Amino acid sequence: MTPTAPKGKARRARGAAEDSARVRERILMAFSSKAKRAGIRAVVMGELATDLRMSAMTLYKHFASKDELVEAMVDAWALELAAIRALDLEHADDPDALVERLLVWAEAWTASLAHVSPAFFKDLHRDHHDCWTRFQREIDARQWAAAPLLRRFLRPDLNAPVALQMLDHLVRWAADPRSAERLGVSRSEAVRTAVMLWGEGALQRGPKLRAVR
Repeated sequence: MTPTAPKGKARRARGAAEDSARVRERILMAFSSKAKRAGIRAVVMGELATDLRMSAMTLYKHFASKDELVEAMVDAWALELAAIRALDLEHADDPDALVERLLVWAEAWTASLAHVSPAFFKDLHRDHHDCWTRFQREIDARQWAAAPLLRRFLRPDLNAPVALQMLDHLVRWAADPRSAERLGVSRSEAVRTAVMLWGEGALQRGPKLRAVR
């Protein structure tokens, strides 16, 4: 065997691993898109394989079950949401700047939910409780990190934990597509309005509440 043979074998192994990663990513993206649009239960693995122009055997080679696909999807989405740096509250030095950053974050958050149907969250909570819990834990971690930065600007006569919880409830309610649908507004507008109202009532001084486009 020539000295170059091990190197050639290693290159082939790397190439195979990269090909496999690309196929996994393709499957995951197709699954995520359909699950978020129509709900997890609406995705049939055989139909997904057909849509991807691959055999069911190939699909199951990369993801052994729908549960495994859901886990990978939730992990990827949680990382995506955690990576939103628009909040960046440590650089806000007054209430005006704080509201500006909250509004930028609201836009980014809304964009991440733009194509997610209520059916997706219903299926995730009902059928994949461990994934739902892990997803919520990632969101909660982001909120805990932001809490000390938000507290600096709260009115002193307010109970800080209650005020921060109200922000969470307002944004979650406004981000629910059913809320926007009932009101006849876009989800983005609902979230933006919720943040602006919270800033007007909870912060020490009346900030210049203008939407970030």
